[in-house]
Amino acid sequence: MELELLDSVHYKPSYQRYSLVNVSNAILKHFGCETLHPAYPFEEFLPGILDGVKKILIFLIDALGYHSLEKVASKEIILNNVNILKATSVFPTTTSSSLSSLLTGCTPIEHGMLGYVLYLKEVGGLVNMIELSSPTLGKLPSSVPPKSLMFSETIFEKLTRVGTRCFVLTSKTIRGSGFSNLTHAGASVKSYQSFGDLIQELAEIIEIDGNVFGFVYWGLLDSIGHKKGADSKAFETELYWLLKMCDKEVFPLLKGDTMLIIMGDHGQIVTPWQNEIWWSWKDPVARHFWMAPGGEMRMMHIYTKHPEEVIEYLQSEYNDKASFYTKQQAVELGLFGFGEIKQEALDRIGDVVLIAKGNYSFYFKLTGREESLKSKHGALSLEELLIPLIIFRR
Repeated sequence: MELELLDSVHYKPSYQRYSLVNVSNAILKHFGCETLHPAYPFEEFLPGILDGVKKILIFLIDALGYHSLEKVASKEIILNNVNILKATSVFPTTTSSSLSSLLTGCTPIEHGMLGYVLYLKEVGGLVNMIELSSPTLGKLPSSVPPKSLMFSETIFEKLTRVGTRCFVLTSKTIRGSGFSNLTHAGASVKSYQSFGDLIQELAEIIEIDGNVFGFVYWGLLDSIGHKKGADSKAFETELYWLLKMCDKEVFPLLKGDTMLIIMGDHGQIVTPWQNEIWWSWKDPVARHFWMAPGGEMRMMHIYTKHPEEVIEYLQSEYNDKASFYTKQQAVELGLFGFGEIKQEALDRIGDVVLIAKGNYSFYFKLTGREESLKSKHGALSLEELLIPLIIFRR
């Protein structure tokens, strides 16, 4: 898989062939649904892999990057009888954007979930797209129904219409959250409290007759990476035993008509505190902002009425720490993907898009609750962008 360089250190997501978007379109195509984007070429790499498949299961491990898998797998064989392919996340490389792309089959510019925190014109402020609440305004007004925040229907809704039964298995702690309700629409949602509980619920789904698509979400690895670091013993141990349990407990459950894909939604990169840049309204750059920046620490949506002046200032002060693009440049370069573009989506993109270089990260002091994280994601380094597709078929 060859990726196109965006600049000297960043790469573009492969929306035309090898991204999360293409993975979900391959699933839609297999079950006879109309697709909006090319399907991931599973058969090109693994001829016959989809022959006779009635059930497709995705086991998504949040923050499972290809580099992290390589590191753990280099020490011993953890998974037996699997094939490992490469794919890319989307931009930004963050859960709200990547899971929305995987679970709609659409690019971020189409579904509108263009980052972790976004300016929403209809709200008049910044909104956390996972919690679906404003960090400054609180709950969303009743005039803004949550369903209006994502512009695309889910693959569960599409698959259900052609007779494929759809299931989601997620942690009890996030079942029914605002973001989950948006992205799980059309599926029968089940929850688990532990890995053992997950196995029992998954076994029941596997026994269901007919065409089935199941999506399993595991989020703890991402949390460990943020708090301990993607290079920590805790991160490596969590990933090792999670994969080991899949090999010993999940694989034996699967029958010949089932294909399992273990995958990530993005990777993480270690970001030392010494390379954190903290801004506030007191900093010179902020004099041009009409709204606090959105996005996150490795990628910012900067809202300004003077994008050229902001870029000129940022390049003079931070050119070795980040790349900067106007909204028009970012859209024309296809950073957020391709497809039908709504004005509401364009309104959410920063007038200047900042993409961190190396292991730098950027913060804006808004609520006073911002905290330093040991590993982050959101930008377009290979550590953040590349994800594995671990394929098991009996």
